[in-house]
Amino acid sequence: MRRIARYDRLKALVLILLAIFFAEKLVSGRLYYYIGPRFGWLSVVAVGLFIILAGGYNPPKRAEGEHEPAEHPDHTDDHEHHDHDHGKPTLWPIGVVALPLILGVLVPARPLGASAVSSRGVSTDFAASAESSESTLSVVASERNVLDWVQAFAANPDPASLAGQQADVVGFVYRDIRFADDQFMVARFTITCCVADASAIGLLVQAEDASQFASDSWVRVTGTFGEGQLDGEMLPVLLADQIMPVQPPEQPYLYP
Repeated sequence: MRRIARYDRLKALVLILLAIFFAEKLVSGRLYYYIGPRFGWLSVVAVGLFIILAGGYNPPKRAEGEHEPAEHPDHTDDHEHHDHDHGKPTLWPIGVVALPLILGVLVPARPLGASAVSSRGVSTDFAASAESSESTLSVVASERNVLDWVQAFAANPDPASLAGQQADVVGFVYRDIRFADDQFMVARFTITCCVADASAIGLLVQAEDASQFASDSWVRVTGTFGEGQLDGEMLPVLLADQIMPVQPPEQPYLYP
């Protein structure tokens, strides 16, 4: 009985630690490195369920004056036979439950960056629904983010459609063998459900000092759109007036 009680307390401890882990990620905002904000309520539910389940493993308190039955040497064989019939508690189920907690603690939470683009690709064209296109067009040009501009281009794929419009955007620097020395892409990841469906989008930037900015560094780019070319494809290019290094935003992802 004592062994089973200790086993139940260990299960309760793991569940409480999981509740604390989820709550900390939720409060700090790092939870949204993994999922979209629209699903944050599920984590609140998970915290509550972990606490409820942990409470179910608390062994009942003995009534005052009640003692644990003494073990009788004469019945040792009977006890061993009884334990053999019911099986001894094993730790592997607890290990399975604790594995996400262990990985979450050992592997720091960090958003996707330029290194992840090579395996996922980057797009300058984001399929925009009619509703999202209307929403984008209602945003003042100076307040549009990378996703807004990419959706605006998707709504009118004429390379000259954005010519002359001024932009002020923040994103990380991405470049590959297609880019000239005076070019890079200011990119962001978009998430619909979770990081598993993340897609990289970006705007082509052109500036004389473009090569000075390291890949994966975060920058703020202001400038005016003109017509440009990347890998033989005509598309809008942001002719930078100013490029400034910045800290990554608290929420690095964009949500369509």
